[in-house]
Order: sequence, then structure tokens, then C-alpha cells
Amino acid sequence: MVSLLYLHGVGNGDPRDAWRRALDKSLQDAGYPGLDEVEVIAPKYPDVLRTDDGDRTIKLPPITAPRLSAEEQRIVRRRVERATAELETILGEPVPASPVGVTDSFAPIVLRVLRQAHNYVTKPGIRARTLRMVLDELPEEGEIVIVGHSLGSIIAIDLLRRLPPKLTVTGLVTIGSPAAHPNLHEDSDRLEMKAPVDHVGWWVNVWSNGDAVTGLRGIWRHFPWALDLQVGLGLDHRTTTYLRSKPVATAIGRGLFGSLSKEIAVVEGTPDVALNSLEVRLALWLAYAQFVRDHLKGATQERFGAALRVVQHEVLERLIENYQADDVRIPQQLLDLRVSPDIPGDQDLPRPKPLTQLSKEEAVLALVALATANPVRPYEIDVPDDVRRQAFHDLTVWMGLGGGLGENLHIAMQSASKAVYPVDQWKLWVGIGIGAAVLVAGPIGLALAAPAGLAGGAAIIGALSAFGPGGMVGGLVTAGAITTTGAGTIAATLVSSSSTAEDVEVTVIQLLTAAILRSREGLEQDLGVWLAMSEIQRQTGREVARLAAYSDEKAPGVEALRRKARAAERAMAYMVKNRLVEGLTDEEPKGEEPFEE
Repeated sequence: MVSLLYLHGVGNGDPRDAWRRALDKSLQDAGYPGLDEVEVIAPKYPDVLRTDDGDRTIKLPPITAPRLSAEEQRIVRRRVERATAELETILGEPVPASPVGVTDSFAPIVLRVLRQAHNYVTKPGIRARTLRMVLDELPEEGEIVIVGHSLGSIIAIDLLRRLPPKLTVTGLVTIGSPAAHPNLHEDSDRLEMKAPVDHVGWWVNVWSNGDAVTGLRGIWRHFPWALDLQVGLGLDHRTTTYLRSKPVATAIGRGLFGSLSKEIAVVEGTPDVALNSLEVRLALWLAYAQFVRDHLKGATQERFGAALRVVQHEVLERLIENYQADDVRIPQQLLDLRVSPDIPGDQDLPRPKPLTQLSKEEAVLALVALATANPVRPYEIDVPDDVRRQAFHDLTVWMGLGGGLGENLHIAMQSASKAVYPVDQWKLWVGIGIGAAVLVAGPIGLALAAPAGLAGGAAIIGALSAFGPGGMVGGLVTAGAITTTGAGTIAATLVSSSSTAEDVEVTVIQLLTAAILRSREGLEQDLGVWLAMSEIQRQTGREVARLAAYSDEKAPGVEALRRKARAAERAMAYMVKNRLVEGLTDEEPKGEEPFEE
């Protein structure tokens, strides 16, 4: 059984136990059992806090947490991050950062809290007596959830590395904490905990948008592994108010009782619903990511697999949630790809069923998007060139299109990258996953990615767009629409100031890769590729002419436009030289004067 340690803030520790009644009710409202079967430990130490230094011979309790090696620390950090990411999903979105105005009448409690906290931090005798008093009431072993309110949160932080060696902290929940104030940490070893502690599962810090005791901010700056969550409780600093909030009750309940359901909730699927084009791209992404993982080695393989589990869980759960909200029928093939976040690493990670319905012509753009995507974004893990090559070989065999298509894709990607960015740095672009993904950010992107009447399209966009332009599958969604939409619209979006030179360069690399791959596979070229790049050149040329008339010669905005134009110019020159578009002469396209290097 998991015990609960409650550490109060200023005052007398609330002898009426109002905090306990508030927490008991909010736990039950959140779907958890109450506190009747939980061992609750609530030390009262107000008399100690009000004294002077007292007996200076009392020393701080020793640090019992072992010093970890670099590799052990990496393992702990990944475990805590996995648990924190899951909690972040469960607790929901923080309230917008719109603090309530703090009035003068609220100042006395702020000063009282900070004064007592400062008294505790700066007077070794008080600090030592308080910590030893709390430690005397703790069990020697087992599991415990620590809840610290206000000054109690500072005491909780000090306890973390001084607990009995066999006592594990399932979770730490700090509420209304003043730990963001840097002056409270002077002459303290508290800030040594920049990284997670081995025996602590996770840390959630909840602060209200009007609670001046917190400094109207979270504690992430001092403790980067804590999950800061802002809630809208106004000016109220009372522990009972915090404990009645659903995020706090959910975090405490999770620590005390575990998940409300140890298994992923059963969702009824529809086996006879075929995957639409966007769902096919989603399955391709997951299959590619798993083939990449297969060819990695050692610790890199383990990290990549663990990251893949996190992103696969997040994408699938958000997707299914959106499908249900939109009353869209869910293919059973998608439900079969769901994973539990409770399982560490990449154990039992389901693979998509082989997709053999795509022809080479239909597969080109989806494969090109994968070639410029980071399959585990937002995590950044370097994937060697030979691993990508092997993964594409396996993927195209899995698709029933033959390993040669994967080999040609890799060659096309190399050639296009070097043509657009002549310095041999094409690997810098692989994995960025941006380019035309900038279109996802606005209504144009939604229109491109989810054509009218495409069942489930909007739900997929809703699930993926939260990860930002270029996030994970963003490129997969937009790449399929690059050449099927008006070239002018694409060019206008890429030439605009909201898109960077890197966006344009990666998009042009995508377009040129598709053209080279079609040529190597003997497929018909898409004239839209040429038209899009030609329009990029035309629109950037017009913008340069307009801005250069009055701007500084080397103005950053003008230089960025020139760089965008050079990317399209180089790709077009390559296409002409290698006869990738019929009807063009061998004469390379002429760039306007501003684009010359």
C-alpha cells in the first residue's frame, strides 16, 4: 500500500484536518478511492518554524540518495520523462497565462509565507529540526506519495535526497510553491537536483494564475524535471482550494492508486473500414520508424524505441479521441496500433499490417516525405545514413514495391540535397521534416491536407497538428498535396515572411527528390513540380525588387529571399540538365541579377 505524506505550509497545520476532507472528496470525484485505506502522515511543525535557531548542534540529516553514474542518470531521466509525459496527457492542458491582478490586501500572506520560508532556509537549526521531525514519522521502506503545500513544498524538496534508502517516492506533488523565488535557495544544496532523483517516480508542481506566493510562475527554471501546471484558482493560496482542483486530485490519485485502468480502454473498431489516404500515410510512418529502429544498435536503438513508444501512444490516443468526438468510424487497423505507456522501452510495439494497395506512382510523395521526416519528433536522435537506406529498402519490400524503390529513393534524396545545397551537407536536411509542413499551420494547410469529403481527414489533422509544423507526420500530410494544388498558392506561402529560407530549401529538396525518383523508376513526371519552383522564383524575384529599392544592401529579409530563390533556381537547373521535364531545352534557367552568388 502507498502511504501519503502531507507537508503543510504556514500556520498550525490545520488541526481540523480540513485539507484531508477536501482531498478525500476530490479523489472520489476524480474516480479514485478515498483516503480511508491510505496511511496518512501529516507532521505538525509550526512551533519549530516560529523559534529562533534553537539548538545549533543539531545537524541536517545526511544525504542518503546514491550518486549516479552518467549512464545511470540517463536511464533515470528517460524513465521519469516517460512517466511525466504520460501525466501531462492525463492532467490536461494548463490554463492560459492570464494572471489575476494581485491586490494590496493579499500582500500580508505573501510576506508571511516568504518570511517563514526564508526563516526555514537560512537558519540551519530550524531546518535541521524540521527535517528530522518529519523523518522520524516516516516508514523505513515501502512507497509514498509526498504532497507539499507552500512552505511544505520547500521541506518536501529538501527531504527527497534524505529519505530512508528503501523508501520510494511514487510521486511528488507540490502546490502553491514559492520555490521559484531564487533567494530561498541561497546557501542550499536544493538546486543540486537539476536532474531527476533515482527513487522519485515523477514531480508535478501546480500553481494558480493569481497566487502571488508562487511569484506567478512555475519552478521549471530551478528544477527542469518537474512538470509545471498552471490552474485557474485566482488569488486563493489555501491548500484546500488547491486540493479540490481536479489536476491536483488526479495527480495524487495516480500516485496513490495507479492508473484507473491498467489496460488501454477498449474502443470498438470497424474492421471493414478501409484506410483512407491520410491513414495510409500514418501507417507508413509507423512502419518506417520501426524499420529504422530494427537497424540501430545498442543504446541508440533502446532510446529510439522508447521515444517511438511515446510518440506512437500520443498520436494514436489523440487521433482516436478526435475520431470519437467527430463520430467518425475507426478502422480496426488503427486500434491495433495502440500502445500502453506503462510498458518501458519498445517491448511488444505493434507493427502496422503490410500496405500493398499503393502503386509506385501513388507511393512516391509519401516516401519522399518520409525521407525528410524525423520519425520520432520531437525527440532528436541521429540516424546514420546506412540505417536510413536499409530502412527504406525494408519499407518498400513491406509495401510490395521491391527493395529497388527504396534504394532509388535514397539516391534521389542525396542527389536532390546536393543539387539544392551544393556544400555536402545534405544530411543536415534529412530529419528536419519541415518544408511544406509550414502549410499545416493555417487554414490553407488544413484545406490541402484534408480534402472535402475525406472521412477522418480532419481528425487526423487535429491529432497531428498539435505537434507543430514539421512535427512527426506533418510532412507526410502536406507532401501529398504539394503538386496537386495550385503552384501559386504554394509559392505564396513559402515566399511569405512566415516561412524561413530553410523551409523553402527543404520543400524544394522534396520536390526535386520526387522528380529524380520518378525518373529513376521510369514514371511519368509531374509538371506541377516545375511550375511550383518557377513560381517560387518569380515571386521571390518580385519581392527582392520591391524591398531592395530602399533596404540595406545586405538586409536579412532580402538575403533570405535571395536564398529562397537560389534553392528553386538550382533545382530547376538540375531538372533541365538531367531532362526531368519534357519540352525544356538544355539551356539552364536564367536567374535574375539579385540571385547571383
